[in-house]
Amino acid sequence: GVYITRTYFDGLVRSVRSVTNIGLRPTFNGQSMTVETHLLDTVPEKTPARIQVQFWKHLRQEKKFSSPEELRPQIARDIAQAQRFFNLLRRTRAHHSAADTPVPLMPQP
Repeated sequence: GVYITRTYFDGLVRSVRSVTNIGLRPTFNGQSMTVETHLLDTVPEKTPARIQVQFWKHLRQEKKFSSPEELRPQIARDIAQAQRFFNLLRRTRAHHSAADTPVPLMPQP
């Protein structure tokens, strides 16, 4: 299936937004299980020795398309859905951070 994910790289503190597919790649007649992660943000210059993928939300089941050309618009929709998810998450976190800031009840002299 296709998932909204975050990818962590060895040596980097910040994670990268991503979309990950786990499955057999039926459009390409895949025979074995694969994990493919598409990074939505800037990719590190140096290839890391290890990555960690954190799964946030299931988007859809894997599907066989008649051709790679038919698959491309679906990939674009998956990426757009992941970007909306992360934008909403960022706005929600920003709102909660602002709400958690104590507000004085009495004016300070």
